[in-house]
Amino acid sequence: MNFNSLVNVDAVAEDYKSDKRTRIFSVLDDMTAQHLSQHIQNQVTFEAAFVSEGRPKTASFDSLKAQAPQEMQKFMQQIYLQASRGVGFLYGRHLVNPKLKQDNLVMQAFNFLNAPTTLAAIKKISGFDDIIAASAQVTRFLPNNFLTRHNDIHPNEKRRVAYVLNLSPQWHPDWGGLLQFYQRNGEPRDAWAPVFNSLSLFDVEHIHAVTNVAPFAANPRLSITGWFRATPV
Repeated sequence: MNFNSLVNVDAVAEDYKSDKRTRIFSVLDDMTAQHLSQHIQNQVTFEAAFVSEGRPKTASFDSLKAQAPQEMQKFMQQIYLQASRGVGFLYGRHLVNPKLKQDNLVMQAFNFLNAPTTLAAIKKISGFDDIIAASAQVTRFLPNNFLTRHNDIHPNEKRRVAYVLNLSPQWHPDWGGLLQFYQRNGEPRDAWAPVFNSLSLFDVEHIHAVTNVAPFAANPRLSITGWFRATPV
């Protein structure tokens, strides 16, 4: 798995300079992106990630489905209460653990993100010469999933550049799930649709969110996300 040979890193770096963010379209060859997307849809197991009672938590989807209706109602009320205060998220995630050394397409994508040629390209694009690794998680946003406004600054991990590798074929902008950027005062700036086989790159200081996925969205919003960082994964 490699960058599409048509990607012009110099041009991408020039675009990034203007606002410390850019998008690379057709970042992988189309067949590779299609196979990776299908693998995620059919083979990857997700857990629910959410904020409840002021803390980020995870739970298996089976355990949530086993809850009584009243318990599920209370669970969702807690999530929406946090979100109404500007702190919250609800989506499916699968953390990529390189120590497991699994041989599948997700691990191949992880290895691509951590390949010397990829890291060299990200260094050139971003201007951060201390980047040494990329973390990764697979994310799945279903209807009514969301991620509220935040930045990605994490001093201990020394995150430099956030990335989103979008893997949802034929995503319709009316379905929501947009990568929304904001001014520091909370005023919306602009939003990027999760265009299939595109790689979004942005400085971790950018305030952003993933807008609520509409209840009529016909497909899940799939991506591999993480950070290029100056510390090992």
